[in-house]
Amino acid sequence: MSTAHRGGQSAGQKYKELAHAWRRRFRVFFAIWLGIAIILGVIGFVVNGQWKVAFGIAAGVLLGTLAWMRESPPARIENWRWGSEGERKTAKALRRLSAADWRVWHDLQWEDSTNIDHVVVGSAGIFLLDTKDCFGRITVDSSGLHFQWLEDLDIVSDYRGIFTKERSASAALKERIQDGTGVRTWVEPVVVLWGQFEGPTKVDNVTFVPGNDLVAWLCGAHSPKQRFDVAKVSALLDHTARQGLGPRPRAPAKGVAD
Repeated sequence: MSTAHRGGQSAGQKYKELAHAWRRRFRVFFAIWLGIAIILGVIGFVVNGQWKVAFGIAAGVLLGTLAWMRESPPARIENWRWGSEGERKTAKALRRLSAADWRVWHDLQWEDSTNIDHVVVGSAGIFLLDTKDCFGRITVDSSGLHFQWLEDLDIVSDYRGIFTKERSASAALKERIQDGTGVRTWVEPVVVLWGQFEGPTKVDNVTFVPGNDLVAWLCGAHSPKQRFDVAKVSALLDHTARQGLGPRPRAPAKGVAD
């Protein structure tokens, strides 16, 4: 198997960049907080009796709170870290595939800075994997992907654009492979779900698979109706892993099944 990039690499880098920028925005606040903690610690060092303990505890609480705040950016930034962790889980699971039968690439980059989480190629076909590290109980139907909070079952978050997104991503990769190799074949869009999900299931030409069942599902996948040159496709993906995928083709979503 080939892994020019590590799973979750770009999402992890994006999290670091955003978290760093967020901390810079609040650096004055953090400096003031640290200064107060240091002052309380110094006072605790010079006073005696119960005040020494009180000031020491206060300084410790402030320092602990400061450390927690710096490592707890807003959810919009934390989402990148969760995404990176999910991709690393998928990458770890894919290591169980036989290197003799499968090739794997992670984090392939388009020119517009979007990326493909994982691509898996074998005699069973070409699979584009999009990882979601989810919370709560996960369900999928013709209207989209749904996340039900375990703390309150009446609260449900929906992802209604997922079918269009996944078909479009697969169509673009299919077009890139065809342009680069002349190979015309199906690219299977697959969403890998880490969370409470009962599957696999296929809805609107997109397959949803629990992360723990991914390898078994891939190994049981049927070969495509039209055989393709695995070596040609693998050589192209090796090249794109080093140089990038280039400009993203404007392929229609329906093109994935052509």
